[in-house]
Amino acid sequence: MNDDELLKEFSDDEFDDAFPKGIYAVPTPRCLPRYSIRRIAKYMRENNIKGPLSKDELKQFRIEPKGYVCRVVQTIEEATYWLPTFDEDLEECEVTPYQLYRILYDKADDEHLIIDDNDEFSLIYLWHAGRFVVLEESN
Repeated sequence: MNDDELLKEFSDDEFDDAFPKGIYAVPTPRCLPRYSIRRIAKYMRENNIKGPLSKDELKQFRIEPKGYVCRVVQTIEEATYWLPTFDEDLEECEVTPYQLYRILYDKADDEHLIIDDNDEFSLIYLWHAGRFVVLEESN
């Protein structure tokens, strides 16, 4: 059975029921740092920590990407990609959280665009939560 057939077999309610706690994971792009969840859980158990870890505590569990890294920039003019994050209107959008979308510039209309998951030009970055990034080679 391929992925499309599998997805067609699940209705929205069945999909939600498959995650009773409402938790599911979306893999991050390889250009972003990751964290060793098992090591974090072990650390929290051993130190009897119930709440979130501080940024300083998390640094020891950070796994830097190999090959390329995403550097966040402030403006779309500086960016080469847009990285959408989770948003309240996720059902209404045509982008996948934490997937990189190449930014294109339309000289005729003087605007920046992305190509969404439907292969259509989009300005979704104007209202959907996300970050402007530049891909850079890592050492």
